[in-house]
Amino acid sequence: MKKKVTLSFILFTLLVVSNQIIFHFDIKRQSYDAEIINKAGKQRMYSQKLTKDAFFASNAKNTDSFEDKMLDFRETYQDFKIGNYYINNIVLKFYNNQDLNDLYKENQSYYKNLEDASSAILNDIHNDTLFVKSVKTIRDNENGFLVSMDKIVEEYQKMSEIKVNKLQQMQLLFHAASFLLLLYVLFFIIIPIFGRETKSIV
Repeated sequence: MKKKVTLSFILFTLLVVSNQIIFHFDIKRQSYDAEIINKAGKQRMYSQKLTKDAFFASNAKNTDSFEDKMLDFRETYQDFKIGNYYINNIVLKFYNNQDLNDLYKENQSYYKNLEDASSAILNDIHNDTLFVKSVKTIRDNENGFLVSMDKIVEEYQKMSEIKVNKLQQMQLLFHAASFLLLLYVLFFIIIPIFGRETKSIV
């Protein structure tokens, strides 16, 4: 009987601890997924703002506000670069998903055009011909970048849903195991104990 009680206690402890560990890691995963989707959303915003700032700076040529407009453009470009570095050098290593890698390759072709055009503007702000050409390049690539980034966000959401479904299945297994353990305790420990006590009283 002692062995049965000990075994039941060990199994119960393992179930509880395992469930808590999985729950803890799932909370962290959900938080990480939400952060990545938020980063991707910011990249969309930065690409739109980059186009807007480039357009405003182009229109402000030879005016007193040109330097301020260029400062806005430079800051947006830096934020855009930092966000892209984070997603490509940190996120992709964590997920290791081929579909995601393919989507990022498509996205990076648009990003590279945006980056090159932005750098060209910042490196030679007084070259009017280059400025106009680079602004056009930025505008031409903005929509492609946005569409590809939307696909990336959709892929993250799909991956997150798959993980949630797997977690739900594991939770069902834990509940089933807990129920079976309770039945074991009831029929092989509690009932036999009460049976012995009843016999001893008689």
